[in-house]
Amino acid sequence: MPAPQTHYFEVKMELGGFPADYTDVKMPVWAPGSYLVREYSKNVEGFQARTAAGQPLAVEKINKNTWRVRHAKQANFQVSYRVYAFELTVRTSFIDADHGYLNGTSVFMYPAENKMLGSTVVVQPAAGWAQVSTALRPGTGKFTYKAASYDELADSPMEIGNQKVLEFTANGTPHQVAMFGTYNADDAKLTADLKKVCEEAHRVVGQNPLDHYLFIVHNLERGGGGLEHLYSTTLEVSRGSYGTEAGYKSFLGLAAHEYFHLWNVKRIRPVALGPFDYDKENYTHMLWVSEGMTEYYSKLLNERAGLLSRDEYLGKLANAITEVENTPGNRVQSAAESSFDAWIKYYRPNENAVNTQISYYSKGDLIGTWLDLNIAEATKGGKHLDDVFRLLYDTYYKKAGRGFTDKEFQDAVATVAGRRYDEFFQNSVYGTKPIDFATALGYAGLTLSSAPLSTSGTIGAAFSNRSGKLLVTSVLRDRAAWNTGLNVNDEILLINGAAPTEETAKSLLGGPVGSELKLQVRRDGLNRDITLKMQPNPDLKYQVQPAASPTAAQQLVLERWLGATK
Repeated sequence: MPAPQTHYFEVKMELGGFPADYTDVKMPVWAPGSYLVREYSKNVEGFQARTAAGQPLAVEKINKNTWRVRHAKQANFQVSYRVYAFELTVRTSFIDADHGYLNGTSVFMYPAENKMLGSTVVVQPAAGWAQVSTALRPGTGKFTYKAASYDELADSPMEIGNQKVLEFTANGTPHQVAMFGTYNADDAKLTADLKKVCEEAHRVVGQNPLDHYLFIVHNLERGGGGLEHLYSTTLEVSRGSYGTEAGYKSFLGLAAHEYFHLWNVKRIRPVALGPFDYDKENYTHMLWVSEGMTEYYSKLLNERAGLLSRDEYLGKLANAITEVENTPGNRVQSAAESSFDAWIKYYRPNENAVNTQISYYSKGDLIGTWLDLNIAEATKGGKHLDDVFRLLYDTYYKKAGRGFTDKEFQDAVATVAGRRYDEFFQNSVYGTKPIDFATALGYAGLTLSSAPLSTSGTIGAAFSNRSGKLLVTSVLRDRAAWNTGLNVNDEILLINGAAPTEETAKSLLGGPVGSELKLQVRRDGLNRDITLKMQPNPDLKYQVQPAASPTAAQQLVLERWLGATK
């Protein structure tokens, strides 16, 4: 990275022991954990190949992400190229004058038929940069690292610059936190709370797959999101968020989510998610387990660690039910279908997505809640969802060395619970039948109630002021706007005969049921009049509360569910 301000990494790959006439060299099209084909090869420039003695070799690009190097049985040769890196997300790579962040799949190539070969990586930081943070194991020499295979290399991002490195030990394992950018957190409190979260995560499965771990944290003006890796994670955080209780707890929730992926998906995984095919989509119906149940545990771990009160946890659960139940797509797309179609839908939402899709994160979170409560009830508090993950870890990760199938996951739940839930899986996981939360929560002595989200009427549309134009941004299925023909991207010119103001624009969002709105809109450069009537708002706000007099059996289930793992 000799000129970081130009946003380029320069890569040289030396290959030895390749006696064939040619070798195909590939760059992945996606990053594990982020289920979208991103075409990383689009950022490659200046691909060249030379013999070990420095003589040029013929190169032919044979498809979008494959270069064929003809080396005439010269077993040792080298490849060089540049990668433009100016997209700072957890899924991509970035370099500027301040720091470099390298996500392996978007920078490193591999010999097509020899993905499992080990490698040595030497990093040459830009002038003035003194730190390299990565989960790769150190090799011989400064900034030299070793990877046992391409999968490990691709799954070990690097932060390069002058980041601050914090340290703590959890469950006997050293952890580092590489903090890029300014931030307003108390380092001692942050590491102490992360330690609590990590130790609770270890208790779920009860087995430690680690000897080291790294959090890479990018503190940005606006940040959000994370990506899991084999021995590390990258988190993006708004730099001021640590200063508020809600912002700080959001950070701990994000950290818990990515950390629990150490077990759920990196080791306990659907069969489709490893070994990876980096050339194309890797389809599974089980992202509601891999991501949704990880989200479920992110809140549970913080509650068990004492970082969320029980009331806060139940409030978050109620909000999750509210979100899912008020999403029209929940009645159209199943959790399994959402998982399978992530490649074409989840990361590419359009204006109609709210009507046709449900997030496998949010729906899987609630499926996890239902299963946990039902297992605890079926075993009289003897078992819960932790035991399912323990069984999956032992059976498929440790003994079989592979992922599990859809049926094997259901079988594991049945083994732990002592009963099968095939009807639930068929109807509410692979189908869209509403989940009976009230009964499940009742097992733990909790009540589920609901009330109208709003007593005002609604037309079922959302709006945004863009460059002085009031535009329709979404229209909800079967609401007044949908049935009357108001379209996304319509510009609202008049509301009841007058140009919209900040105050009158609010009338679009609610008013007395049955009241009439006369709109003039511009669509495709033409004006048209639309009249709508406010309809009752069907959305509900849910609340989860303890029952007045829970039984001993209910209290046992509650403590088994929300208490520390025994």
